Amino acid sequence: LLQLKPAINVIGMVTSAENMPAGNASKPGDVVTSLSGKTIEILNTDAEGRLVLCDALTYGIDNFKPASVVDIATLTGACMAALGEVNSGLFTQDEALAEQLQSAAKYSCDKVWRLPLEEDYQDLLDSNFADMANIGGPLAGATTAACFLSRFTEGTPWAHLDIAGTAWVGGAKKGATGRPVPLLVNYLLAK
Repeated sequence: LLQLKPAINVIGMVTSAENMPAGNASKPGDVVTSLSGKTIEILNTDAEGRLVLCDALTYGIDNFKPASVVDIATLTGACMAALGEVNSGLFTQDEALAEQLQSAAKYSCDKVWRLPLEEDYQDLLDSNFADMANIGGPLAGATTAACFLSRFTEGTPWAHLDIAGTAWVGGAKKGATGRPVPLLVNYLLAK
């Protein structure tokens, strides 16, 4: 992207989490406080990536005041179950942003499929002990993960790309695919 010299400012943040056992590791039933001050009940310790990502969203939005945010994560097996290795899951309530990303995806042949991000799913994250739970239960896992992230982006045009099924391939061609770099480059160049 630097070689293409787009006439826009781009800020990239890399967050990562490793789910490792330790005496001080999170456990089901813990309540943690996010950078935003919102409390989160840990129902599943395998959903640790979204805890790091929600703080990154808060930090990025508060400190950089971006015109838009697109987060990319290998977030859920549920998205992989729904879309396989062909399409990345696209979640947003911003129609203009959805159109821009879908157009960039089509142009770059870096496929996405828009999945629901409706208010009706937000109730699945309800918690009796915190502002929200870190998972929404056994149903609509990719959507409830996106709903969780959406709670940290209020007022900012935001989209989430779940690349769990498209980020790498296995077997004889094992390795990273580079997706969604072509989509994002085309999205940014069209700005």
